Amino acid sequence: MLKKISAIFTAFIMTAALLCGCSSSESSSSDTSSSEASSSDVSSSDDTSSTSSVADASLTIDGEEMDTDGLIICTIDGHDVDFDTFRYYYYYTIEQYSSTYGVELEDIAETDEGFDNLLENVITAIKQEYVTYRLCEENSISLTDDEIEENEETYDYGVETAGSEEAFEETLNDAYLTPELYKTMLELASLYTKCEEELFTNDGIYATSQDEFREIVQDTDEYACVRSILIPYFCKVDITDSDVLAEYDSYTTAQKYSAKSDVYDELEEDEQEAAKEDALEVAESVIKQLEDGEDFETLLDEYNWDSGMESYTEGYYLTPESSYDEDYLEAAFSIDVGETTGIVESETYGYFIIMRNEVDMDYVEENIEDMIQSYDLPARQQLYIDIMEDMDVTYSDIYDSITADSIT
Repeated sequence: MLKKISAIFTAFIMTAALLCGCSSSESSSSDTSSSEASSSDVSSSDDTSSTSSVADASLTIDGEEMDTDGLIICTIDGHDVDFDTFRYYYYYTIEQYSSTYGVELEDIAETDEGFDNLLENVITAIKQEYVTYRLCEENSISLTDDEIEENEETYDYGVETAGSEEAFEETLNDAYLTPELYKTMLELASLYTKCEEELFTNDGIYATSQDEFREIVQDTDEYACVRSILIPYFCKVDITDSDVLAEYDSYTTAQKYSAKSDVYDELEEDEQEAAKEDALEVAESVIKQLEDGEDFETLLDEYNWDSGMESYTEGYYLTPESSYDEDYLEAAFSIDVGETTGIVESETYGYFIIMRNEVDMDYVEENIEDMIQSYDLPARQQLYIDIMEDMDVTYSDIYDSITADSIT
């Protein structure tokens, strides 16, 4: 019990790190909840004398500070969005702009169009969360008394960890949260998890059944199992940093990839073109060795730079909709089992040589739930998009008057 409480508490409080300047790689898939916060350590202390980096919450409209207690900014899909909720997603969205594009609020607010787009993205972020409410309402999903009690224990654990109610509230404030909003987000996260379990896994109504998937994965138009050799554009560039050079031989594949990539990024355009030519020669050499009968796996061990091949020893299992390089996918599905492609160029990664293998049904059985979730992801994303597009939004007069100077 305590382990689960700790995990949930940490997931939410770590939002403080996200919103106070830590970058997040949150997936941007349309079904991702901002309450699934990024992983960073946030220390709590009973020392409440420290200065918060976040200003006290306030809303100023036309030069007048508003009373925000219970103030409704908009209503989305029948759910009122009060000021505290809107403010959280407002700053969450600004952080996404900053971490993704390096754009700050003052940059966004330079034009009315830029700020209007920001507000639209705030509404979108809230809609993404409220898809869970819609799914729960349509499928009669609610929390049990035990689940509600677990969330209460999670809140109490947060207070205990912080040292006092006051210290905990300061931690929440640094994440643009209030105690009541935090409790609401705990509830939403629990409902999200329950939707996952009941609707999207374990033969839920939105999940492909295991029997159906066993047939799908053996359809060569639907699935490809591939191994590939990646020869990046920068594979032949020279490391010049003496410290890196001294440790280079002990690096993992991923570390070597990163080190050479950094060198490549600093090259002039003509130098990068020369590096590409060098890499192409390597790729052509691999092709020649394959044509002469050399074993693919032997060449993969010698030339490959894709650390994923080390993790996915059975190969990548792909569908035509997988989130892979388009040229890579097209090449993978253009060959039959047992065949190898020629050189496949990806402007993002470099040169690939791909071999298509038989689907290993033993592997499929061992990983069937995870594979089904990956297979179902595009349809699931579309479901979220469809629900969000169907959501009715009504705006208060306050919303229409918000400017870049309104919310702190």
